[in-house]
Amino acid sequence: MNWVNICEEKALPEFGGVAAWFEDRAIAIFNLGELGLFALDNTDPATGVSLLSRGLICDLEGDIFVASPLYKQHYSLRDGSCIEDESLSVEVYQIKCEAGKVLVKSIHDSSGNNSLV
Repeated sequence: MNWVNICEEKALPEFGGVAAWFEDRAIAIFNLGELGLFALDNTDPATGVSLLSRGLICDLEGDIFVASPLYKQHYSLRDGSCIEDESLSVEVYQIKCEAGKVLVKSIHDSSGNNSLV
């Protein structure tokens, strides 16, 4: 599997999230400064709405979470688990920054066209 170039690091707001097309789906990318970059599915599994990139980041139980803007479920940025409902979770993706480029590990054999949405 290859690493897919998503965007320039300077396009990411510090301590905020953005949505980006990644292969066949929208993902949420969070830039948490010294804590690093995080990537997970942008679709809230409780509602089916793509909006997790707009959620609030918080520290709960010693982990970093994003709170869904609609019903406030909290999804771990590290493993995608939901605090309020263990039957809900989101996929997380490997992400890194190299030479100013934000790269996400491909989930397919070939990568598609990716861009911020």
